[in-house]
Amino acid sequence: MRGLIYLYKRTIINNIKRALKRPVTYIWLVFVVGYLLLMGIGFGTMIEEGNFGTPENIVAILSIIIFAMIPGNIISYSRRKGLLFRPSEVHFVFSAPVSPKMVLMFEGVKSFAGNLVIGVLIIVFGGLWFHIPAWQLVVYFLFFVVFESVLEASIIIFCFGNEYFGEKFYKRLPVVMYLFMAVVAGTALYKLLNGEPSFSLISEYFAMPVIQLVPVVGWNVAVTRLVFLGPDMFNLIGTALYLISVIGMFVFAWKMKCTGEYYEDAMKFADDYQKMRQNQKKGVVNIPWKKKNKLREATVEYKGAYAKAIYFRQILEYKKNPAFIFGWNTLLCLGLGAAIAAVCYFNDAIGEFGEARIFIVPAVVSYVIFVFSGYATKWSKELENPYTYMIPDSPLKKVWYATKIEHIRAIVDGILVTLPGAVVLGLSPVMTVLTILLYICLNANKLYYNMLADVLIGNLFGNVGRSIVRMLFQGLAIGIAAVAALIGGLVIGLEVGFFLMILVMGILTFAGAMVASLSFNRMEVME
Repeated sequence: MRGLIYLYKRTIINNIKRALKRPVTYIWLVFVVGYLLLMGIGFGTMIEEGNFGTPENIVAILSIIIFAMIPGNIISYSRRKGLLFRPSEVHFVFSAPVSPKMVLMFEGVKSFAGNLVIGVLIIVFGGLWFHIPAWQLVVYFLFFVVFESVLEASIIIFCFGNEYFGEKFYKRLPVVMYLFMAVVAGTALYKLLNGEPSFSLISEYFAMPVIQLVPVVGWNVAVTRLVFLGPDMFNLIGTALYLISVIGMFVFAWKMKCTGEYYEDAMKFADDYQKMRQNQKKGVVNIPWKKKNKLREATVEYKGAYAKAIYFRQILEYKKNPAFIFGWNTLLCLGLGAAIAAVCYFNDAIGEFGEARIFIVPAVVSYVIFVFSGYATKWSKELENPYTYMIPDSPLKKVWYATKIEHIRAIVDGILVTLPGAVVLGLSPVMTVLTILLYICLNANKLYYNMLADVLIGNLFGNVGRSIVRMLFQGLAIGIAAVAALIGGLVIGLEVGFFLMILVMGILTFAGAMVASLSFNRMEVME
């Protein structure tokens, strides 16, 4: 046990020392702190102006998190994929004279640390935004950090180390959890559609006695309601059942036999995860719903020469993939589009925007594209191919054909993220098409500015440094486009402002691609 504690301590210390030696760490730290402060101020203002900062609403938010987190953890752990052992840990920790349960707890500390961070955030946001008394926040913090960590540790040992139940049990458990989450989501949606759409309906849903008496998950909600809203018969019963279940799970996990049969599955998952990360860096699309990417036979008719060969070779590679060019990002766009539509439908304040509602979807999309790093493309793979530099064609054409498929994918993703919100907001077909076009333009801007950052700094500051440079350039481009939209909207009209935003963003995107392509020859010598 002492050896594991020492290993974990040294790992943390060495990671901190390594980070402090890199100048980009301080730049990234300033950026993150500034971003969190701005987000905190912005959300705080929205909550105050919308009179959203009530104990009932924080309970509703925490209830949603609980109903998503606990079943999600059970699904992940039952598949023995919730814990990620690094290759070094597989070689040294697994062979150490340590109990297999302690090995699980060694890796599970990362999850427990996540609970600690979430608990701190609940204290900060609960005090600042929802004006919850300090003693309630402290009580809930202790409950969340202690009891939730004990419960999660017990679930980890039960799912990974249990040798009593067969493989069929662990295959059926995720199915049961998915059905449970579907029933909860379906009943919640039914309640929303059959009442006056508002966030208060969500609070009413989780206040239902039948919800609070759902084993483990509902009991957790009952504890939350007891702490923040005071006692009643159902949350007292739910709290008692929750405490009994946590103690029972802990005793069962403590006495349960565990000889380390999970080692083989853990090693396989570690290897698969490493390969998946390598594939992502090369732009290989991973199929979300399949355990293994199985390639199929495919052919393609080459209809071009020189740089066009890059495009057709990518088409051939993607045709071998059952998901073709689509993956996680497409599903995320679909989910984001549905979320935008839901917020616009249930939020009465949206009507106050008037004609300016045409900017709602672009604003959300711009923010998401700007903040999140996105998925890897095949552009990085092209840099590893020597023949890319030997093709007798212009650098600009090489850049275009190496990224053409990304624009095709952006068209589909743009439709998915735009159409639901456009329908709810009642946008005209022309404005809907323009919004999709803006998404394509923003996606291209991010792609080419990533390339530009790669050209300018290479591996000097690592991936974090490239992300910061990309965000600086892209933030400047989005700011200029927003100013153009504002001027056009005030002087002529909102539709003209929207068009100017797309035009300016398109020009800046093309300029970024030009600069990146002109520096193409330098990529050949980059390390």
